[in-house]
Amino acid sequence: MKHAPLFYENAMQSLRLNLNPLLGNSKSSTNLVEDSLARESDVTVSTNITLYAEYKGFFIYVLSALALGCWIGWTLIPEKVLTDYLSVHYYPDKYWSFAIPSFSLILMVYIYLALALYNTEVKTLEKDDIRNFVDEFTTLPSTFEDDKAAQN
Repeated sequence: MKHAPLFYENAMQSLRLNLNPLLGNSKSSTNLVEDSLARESDVTVSTNITLYAEYKGFFIYVLSALALGCWIGWTLIPEKVLTDYLSVHYYPDKYWSFAIPSFSLILMVYIYLALALYNTEVKTLEKDDIRNFVDEFTTLPSTFEDDKAAQN
């Protein structure tokens, strides 16, 4: 049986979550360590879960699946079947069932190109701008005289 590396076990012990308060003391020292580690971390972990979030997600999933089914039906079912057998008499022209997705796709391409052009033309610095070569992390080379002065 393989064992996890020691650093992994220590990390898991220090970050262990007390999921069931009935099995252990919920106000243990590991919780204090967890809190201090969480405060020092760059990652924000939220335990805010809205009420009935899973029901809302399932409802949105069902609603979007129903909308997709209606769109596919509107696109593929012939007009005679819609009017005679399904008694659907008012619906948009079938041209729009292909035009709207096509327009959306072309709009996404235009937005992509517009952002690329904006970043190239507006956000790019001029060739002779000093910020192309120097920033707050730049280390300039020193001369022999600078090195002698620093040693003294």
